[in-house]
Amino acid sequence: MGARMRFIGAVFFSLIVSSSPLQAAPTVVDLTIPGSSGQINDAWFYQADPKPTGTGYIRSFVRLQTNDDISQGYNTDGRPLQFDENESSEFTRSLRLADVPIVILGDAEYREFLLDINESNGGDKRLLSLDAIEIYLGGSGDLLDYPNLGTLIYDLDDGADNWILLDYSLNPGSGGGDMLAYIPNSLFNSEGEYVYLYSRFGENHANTAGFEEWAVREREYEPPVVIPAPGAVLLAGLGSILVGLLRGRLSL
Repeated sequence: MGARMRFIGAVFFSLIVSSSPLQAAPTVVDLTIPGSSGQINDAWFYQADPKPTGTGYIRSFVRLQTNDDISQGYNTDGRPLQFDENESSEFTRSLRLADVPIVILGDAEYREFLLDINESNGGDKRLLSLDAIEIYLGGSGDLLDYPNLGTLIYDLDDGADNWILLDYSLNPGSGGGDMLAYIPNSLFNSEGEYVYLYSRFGENHANTAGFEEWAVREREYEPPVVIPAPGAVLLAGLGSILVGLLRGRLSL
């Protein structure tokens, strides 16, 4: 009887451990193929070449630059800055929610953010990992004490240590844009008119050169309807057949 109870207890414990959210496998969105995309925690991430992105088209709100393998930081009007943010108010500043454009993917609204990376253009050094995205809503634009930046509304790592793989060689040069992030607009429902975006790069593929910069595109027109094409979404356990079916359902 004792041996049976120990066996049942061991099975019960293994089921608890295997179902624990701490054991969840990370999702890795691979954006190293032109036009690829993926989804983490209900947000969509697209490899993109959203040119033109010069003056009058995009407005940077945080630029990160360091000589270390890992870079991190967030946007704010406050000074002194906390991490690897560029000191210039032209590149690191507050961002109002009203200035973040809304687009439609499928039948849902999303807030759009643009990421421009700058790395070496050869070998594996062209690759960069985006290892953290946290978005907060705050009541003022000069907050400084991360992670006390208001209400956390989105976390890339919620549930697992998720990350995104980027390839600088797909769209080399600064100012071109490399990824578009679409965060569900339904999450932006707490008080606070200022958006804080914290990000961290280089844990899985090191930062090798240049700066990383987040921006928003300026729109003087109604946002277009965009149909998701999940290209590189990693659907664990469903295989390539289901990916093909999803492509067929979601294509124009």
